[in-house]
Amino acid sequence: MLLQMATALLTEAERISRTDSCTYLVKGMLAMCKRLPDAAVIQFNNALRVDPLNLVALLGKARALYGRRQFPQALAIYQQILVLRPTSKPDARIGIGMCLYKLGHVDDARRALKRAIAVDSTAAAPHILLANIELNEIKRSVDPHITRAAADPDTLQKSMGESADGLRRAMEHLQRAYELQPDNAAALITLADRLFCKEDLAGARKLAEKAIGTADTMAIQAEAHFQIARSYHAAKQFDLAYESYQKCLAINERHSLARYGLGQMQLQRTGMSSAEATFQRVLERYPKCVEVLRALAYLHARLPNTKAKALEYYEKEMQVISDEATEHARLSGNPVGDVSEWFDDANLFLEAGLLYEATSAKKARKAYAIATNILQRGKGSDAIPELWNNLGALSQQTAENNESISFEYNKAAEKCVNMLAEVRAQQADKKTAHPKGTSEIRRLENMLVTITYNTARFYEHCGLWEKAEELYKGILASIPAYIDARMRLAYIAYFYRGNSEGALLHISQAIEGDAKRASAWLMRGNIELQRKNVQDARRAFEHVLKDISKHDIYALCSLGNYYLAAGKSESMRAANDSNPASATAKKAKDLSHQNYKRALEFFDKCLQLDERCAAAAHGAAIIIAERGFANDARRLFQEVRDAATAGMGSLTLCNPAGDLVFKTPKYGSGTASSTGVEGGPRQMDDTRVACDVLLWSGVNTAHACVEIGNYRQAILAYEACIKRLMDTTAFLNAAGSSVHTDGLVVSALKSEAALQSDTENSDATPTMMSDAERSERKRVERDLRLYLVRAQYIQAKATKDIAIMRVALKEIRDLCAEADIRLPESESKADGQASVDSATKPEGQNAGDAAKPGTDADGDSEMAIADKPANPSSDGKDASAAASEKKPSPRLTPEDSLVLYDLALVEQSVAQLASDLSESQRTLSDIEAAISDLEHSTAAFTFLAEWGKSMQKKRHKLLYSPRLASERAGYGKSLVSKLARKRQDQEDFERQRQENLVQWRKQQQEEESKKREEAERAERERVEREAKMLRETEERNALLREQMATEAKRPTPTKAAETSSSAKDLGISSDKSKPYVDDEDDLSSDDGYQVKRDADTAGAKSESENDPVLGMLRPAARPKDTQQPARGGNRKRLGRGRVRSKPTGGHTDEDSDGLTKGAAPRKRRNVDKTEVPTDHDDPHLDDQQTEPSGKSNSKAVVSDSEGDD
Repeated sequence: MLLQMATALLTEAERISRTDSCTYLVKGMLAMCKRLPDAAVIQFNNALRVDPLNLVALLGKARALYGRRQFPQALAIYQQILVLRPTSKPDARIGIGMCLYKLGHVDDARRALKRAIAVDSTAAAPHILLANIELNEIKRSVDPHITRAAADPDTLQKSMGESADGLRRAMEHLQRAYELQPDNAAALITLADRLFCKEDLAGARKLAEKAIGTADTMAIQAEAHFQIARSYHAAKQFDLAYESYQKCLAINERHSLARYGLGQMQLQRTGMSSAEATFQRVLERYPKCVEVLRALAYLHARLPNTKAKALEYYEKEMQVISDEATEHARLSGNPVGDVSEWFDDANLFLEAGLLYEATSAKKARKAYAIATNILQRGKGSDAIPELWNNLGALSQQTAENNESISFEYNKAAEKCVNMLAEVRAQQADKKTAHPKGTSEIRRLENMLVTITYNTARFYEHCGLWEKAEELYKGILASIPAYIDARMRLAYIAYFYRGNSEGALLHISQAIEGDAKRASAWLMRGNIELQRKNVQDARRAFEHVLKDISKHDIYALCSLGNYYLAAGKSESMRAANDSNPASATAKKAKDLSHQNYKRALEFFDKCLQLDERCAAAAHGAAIIIAERGFANDARRLFQEVRDAATAGMGSLTLCNPAGDLVFKTPKYGSGTASSTGVEGGPRQMDDTRVACDVLLWSGVNTAHACVEIGNYRQAILAYEACIKRLMDTTAFLNAAGSSVHTDGLVVSALKSEAALQSDTENSDATPTMMSDAERSERKRVERDLRLYLVRAQYIQAKATKDIAIMRVALKEIRDLCAEADIRLPESESKADGQASVDSATKPEGQNAGDAAKPGTDADGDSEMAIADKPANPSSDGKDASAAASEKKPSPRLTPEDSLVLYDLALVEQSVAQLASDLSESQRTLSDIEAAISDLEHSTAAFTFLAEWGKSMQKKRHKLLYSPRLASERAGYGKSLVSKLARKRQDQEDFERQRQENLVQWRKQQQEEESKKREEAERAERERVEREAKMLRETEERNALLREQMATEAKRPTPTKAAETSSSAKDLGISSDKSKPYVDDEDDLSSDDGYQVKRDADTAGAKSESENDPVLGMLRPAARPKDTQQPARGGNRKRLGRGRVRSKPTGGHTDEDSDGLTKGAAPRKRRNVDKTEVPTDHDDPHLDDQQTEPSGKSNSKAVVSDSEGDD
């Protein structure tokens, strides 16, 4: 209202006089009141144009520039004012001091303010500013990051002493300012801040309320409200603090501290959304404010579905502090070192560690480790057993070394025991129990139980089952209602010791303690299922879904597996019925259909709840395969395998089209658990082979490949599964043997007697597998190898490949040799009865180990795979050889008899394929080996037929048909006779082939001998030709040397004589009136001369032809059909011995002497040399016309005038 009135009056003043400096000054002050420093500077500049020395305008402009943070310009104006009027009020020295402080010149600022006090001792403002400077310097010197970075203790002590001196000086200045001006709002607010730091909340609030009444600016009023809000906040009067924070922001909405406090009050009022918006506004102005980042992280950690956002803010706070450490190290020139030393708040890493536990155990462990280091730097602050316990549990999850895990658990137990003893001692001294002390004792006791339980789980992980069992029993002795410990005892009793009765007893006690404990019911169902009590198992799983949790994934998967097994059983019953159209068979098919449908519903429900549940997708794929859609099942099995390999992924349920088709079950499910059944820390991965989804999905993928005829891919898949099983078994064996128990015992949980007992029994070997698990792994490995043999057998039968069948035979023989399964020495009925008496093992099969039928070429027998493989001997010995061995006969079991049947069938198949081969595709040794194998196979079939009949009389269930075994034995005998006849034919064939081979080799040798003789003769002829040519060449060279020597001995004639003699030797007339031409016809030269060959020339030509030396020098004749340009025409002399020819364009013929016809050369004057064609004129020079010195013979002839003979 007042500002509006002032604006109206200024408008009236401007109407009266626009150039009055007072109008500009008032308008500038009004702009300052409205917080418009830019407009204020314009008005003050207008005033200074009217009066450049106007001090009020200068002061206003300097203040406006200071508000715009243009400190150098403001400093210059304050200095100008001081020069113009040193005694002006307000004192320009105060402005100078403030500008210098903002520019970083702290000492100069102090001197300026002290000078202001010296000039005017009654001024309170310089004292207030000096006090603020001292307090700010104290804050900077005691920065915990900088102080901790200074590793020198002397430097730290000096810094603390300087801080104490600065605080004393600040308080002196504040006290002096308050004495000079008790109602100064700035002094009151500064004193209120100091009282707040001394926790005098009432005094601080009183001074702030007084400052509100005396404040002359809005900023000071807002600061006063902030101080009041702080005092209420510290006194936990949150409503009053909330109101004061709002009043502060109403006056100054840019007050970030007040807004931060308002956000805290909103959090206190559970206004999460409004608090987040408030903190976000502060973060926009100060993106590196760690307090705001911490508040936002705390807020999101408690909001639903925002844990990732909370971790993001925690990580930003860590990054800000790390950047500060790096920057400080860069400025100081020191290495960065350990950044964790810059963190002083363990809560940051404790909160982050809690959030990391759900996403990354490694990051959570690292956060807890840093928090531990921070607490250890504090005095006695590392005594937190919970933190050490969490470190041990996380180390166990991240597979750290066992020694570090043992150390962390031991540290947790040691601190917990020490703290418990201290609290109990304090309670004993007080004589009366204090409520807080009693609750602390109870908390520490519970903590000790938790540490003990986790230590026992660690012992299980190391294979120290007895030690773990001892700790669990100790927990139950003190707390009988500790269900998790009882559940672990049940697990050890059944899966390690094989004591199902003891395990069920522990589970019953756990259910009595907590009937709603789903893990107890699930474990009971699992044990009952393993004991073949399928109905009790079904009731246990249904109880979980009906009375505890209808969305329990483990129970849903278990019921799905139950109905899947029931559907398989009914399907097998229908397939084994002799009359498929009977009412019994139809009923079995209907029940199978209903069970499969129910199982699929359970698996589908699991996938709706958790799309990554590999066990549910695996069960659904088995149902699809059982219905006859092997290709669709194979794709789904592969998806399950890929997802299990990656540890994650989306699995889609394939819905095959068409009617349901029921076949003999061939697909194993395995027992894969999707969730743990125990409490406490997160369980390690179950090492039982029945829970290996990756293994069983690979096995079933191979089964599906066999069904669709992709035998090669099936064989590769079986081999990969065998390798995985062997690798995991070897790993578990190595893990158990590598554990050293010396440093793993948590001594804090042991008495002296127990420690002495552990020392005496320290030679106990840890084991990662129970005897039952080790036996189960051997059985599964045997079955997988039999699956591989079956795939190879089917592929060999389909492709008629005897090599693949031999590979299958070698595989099954190796397997039987390892298991020591042989055909008994005697095949009598009495031995069969003894074998029946020894067959006490149950004959049932797991869902994953059903027989794999495969009809052979004759279609009257099947290859089966059972739980116990058999193989008589790995070297192909027959029955008589096996009987001659001194090794005692093994006691045959029904499962081994089935594998022995498979071995006999593979041996018979090898013999059959060898018999079907042509004589050129086999050898006599193949026939003999086939007969040997066939004899053993026939003996085995004979024994199995008799043994099977005796077993049937005893009402034992057989896994093969004795009738088929008897038929196979008869077929084997006939095949032996057939192979005996073919052996004679093979001998005749190989004898004839050997004779043909000898004859062929003889012919080859004769042909090679002839070729060698012809080659030798051709070589001799070539050598003779080369020798003859060499002799001729030597003779010509000798003749040439002799001729040259003769020419050299002649006396030197005159030039004319030389020319005549040379021309005569070459058959050229020396008569210059008759120049030489290359044609018989007369030619006209350019000079008009008529040339014609005479008789002398002809005589010279005949002479030159008869001369062997000149014949060598004569150019070779060109072919008749080659046209060459005429050598006649105009010629122009270029120099000594060189001419340039100008072709006439005429067509020339070749003469018998090899010289080219052409026009006569132009007659030259004063020519004392005879011109003849040079080397480049005739390209047909013989290479043999060279002298030993390398000079051309033609040069010796044509350069007679130069003496080069």
